[in-house]
This record gives sequence, C-alpha cells and structure tokens, in this order.
Amino acid sequence: MIAADARPLSALLLRRLALVGGMGIALTAAVLAVTVGRGVALWSAAAGSGLLLLVLATLRIAIARYVTDPLRQVAQAMAAPGESASPPAPGTPSEIRALSHRLALLQQQVQEQAGQRELRSFRLGRAESRAALVHNARNALSPISAILSHGLAQPPVAERDMIERVVAELAQQDLPPARRQKLAAYLMTAIDAVARARMERLSQFETGRAALSNILDIIGGPQDMAVEAPVLDRCDVTDLIARNGAIARYGDGRSIAVSFPATPCWVRADRVILSQVIGNLFRNAVEAIGARGNGDGQVIVTVTDGPEVTVVIADDGEGFDPGDVPMLFQHGYSTRKAKAGGLGLHWCANWMAAMGGRLRLDSEGPGLGARAILTLPAG
Repeated sequence: MIAADARPLSALLLRRLALVGGMGIALTAAVLAVTVGRGVALWSAAAGSGLLLLVLATLRIAIARYVTDPLRQVAQAMAAPGESASPPAPGTPSEIRALSHRLALLQQQVQEQAGQRELRSFRLGRAESRAALVHNARNALSPISAILSHGLAQPPVAERDMIERVVAELAQQDLPPARRQKLAAYLMTAIDAVARARMERLSQFETGRAALSNILDIIGGPQDMAVEAPVLDRCDVTDLIARNGAIARYGDGRSIAVSFPATPCWVRADRVILSQVIGNLFRNAVEAIGARGNGDGQVIVTVTDGPEVTVVIADDGEGFDPGDVPMLFQHGYSTRKAKAGGLGLHWCANWMAAMGGRLRLDSEGPGLGARAILTLPAG
C-alpha cells in the first residue's frame, strides 16, 4: 500500500524537476542569446564607426587633392598689387595652370585700368584745381579793374585853371564884397569836393588793396582738397562778409548796395577758403542782378548765431527755377545758357563740406531773386 502510493509521488517529483530543469535551460539559452546579440551589436557599431572614419578620411584626401590644393595654387598665382605672381607648383593639372594664367592676365588688366583711372582722376583734379584758382583769382581781379577804370574815367572835381583864377581874383584889393563872397563860397565848395573825392579814392584804393590781398591768399592757399586739407581756425565771418561785400560793389560796373550786420560772429573754418566762398557767392549775386537787366540792385546779408552759424546772402537778381536746385552744384552747369562756367558753386560746395559746413541755394522762381545759405560750426 505504501509502495503503491510512493510511485505516483516520485513520478510527480520527476515531472516537476524536469519542468524546472527545462525552464532553467531555456533561461540559460535566453541569457546566452542576449549576451551574444549585445556583442554582435557592439561589434557592428565599432565596425560602422571605423568604416565612417575611413570614408571621411578618404573624402578629406579627395577634397584636398581635387578642390583645396588647386584653389590654393590659383590663389598663389593671383598676386596682390605690387607683388609678383607665383607660378603653379610642379605637377599642377593643366586646367589649373590655364585658369591661373587667365586669372593673372585678368588681374594685370584690372591693375592697368585702375592705374589709368587714377591717372585720369589725378589729371582731372589737377586741371579742376587750376581752373578754380584762375576762376577765384579772376573774381578778385575784376573789382581792381573796375576801380582803375572808374578812377581813370572820373572827371576832375575842379579845374586847376579855374582855381588859380579865383585865387588871383580874391587877391585883388578893390574886389567888391559881393563878388569876393561868391568867389570864396566857390572856393570852399571846390575844396570840399576835392576832399570828398580824395576820401572816395582812398576807399577805392583800400578796396583794391583788400582785393590784392585776396589774390595773394588765393595763390598761396590750398586748392586741391584731395592733397591739402583745410586748416580750421576761429575767424570772424562778419569781417569776411564786409571785405568781400565792399569788393563786390565794384565787380560789375553797377551800383550795388550791400548791407550786413556789424557785430562780429565767430566760426570755425579756413579763413582763406571761406573768404573765397563768400566772394564767389557775392560775385554770383552781382551777376544775377546784372542779368535781371533793369539797373542797380542790392544784396542783403543776415547772420544767425548759435551752435551753428547761418549766413544768408540774398539778392534781388534774376533768380532761378526751384527745379534747377539739384543741378546747380554740378560741375559745368550754369543757369545762364550763354555763360560758360559752373565751376564756382561746385568748388564752393565741396570746400564747405570739407570744412564741416553746408551750402544750399534757394529761390522763389525766375525774377524773384535768390538766397545762398551757408552753415558753419560756431567758433
């Protein structure tokens, strides 16, 4: 009875042990599979990385050989200005040699053209500087010629023979009192006229001397802003206006009334250049009054002080079309078609900019006068 019950129990144990053993074998097999798979994956990753590094190294060598090195050789073949071109290295492909040769020829042509342009620009600038010198000197000489012409054409205030006869008659003892009184009055009037004429001529000579001083300043001053920079200093713009205004009165054979403030106003500018700019603007105003064709005129100058000093030179001349303003400062342009020139305003605008100032023109239209507005840093 006991033996019969033991067999089924032992069989059950054997089956359970077999089941547990099978599960262990399966688990062991699974662990072994995972371990082997991880090793294969690691090996595959390492192999892939090595292959990628090999491909990158191959690409780098290929790029250096077929792209970078040829470009470096081309760059070496292209010499900088003033340097000699390096010939292609031995073994350089023929295409690179041909490209380097063509680029060297192109570079040489570009350098030659740049040199020609620089030479033309230098010659043009030098010619323009000479033209500006002649233009400004002519403007300063014009009033001297007018003063001399006015002095030569001026009739004597009193004839010497008449004065001598009056003096001789006054010396007579028996001269009637009424006659003596008339002769004495005539003599005093003649003396006063001679004195006034003398003062007028002295004023003209002073103006002529100022004009000659301007000419000496023009000849000795800078003319080419590309070579000589303006020397900025503190100067009285009112004094320059007074000097050039007095000169402008004799510039065109007309009676030109010039009014300006007498109070000094200091600016920072090159005195010689600023005087030439103001002289050019006065000259333009006088010519505009003459072109109007109806006699005398006036030029009114106003000065506004502040952080920037504004000088307005207004005339009652022929004026201009406001639409012409953008072209007024172009070299060679003039609103008077029969007049060659157009240098003065171009020169003035450039030098005003070089001194840190501005120049602009304004007009209400033809026949309504014009205004030149100068703006300068306060001194």
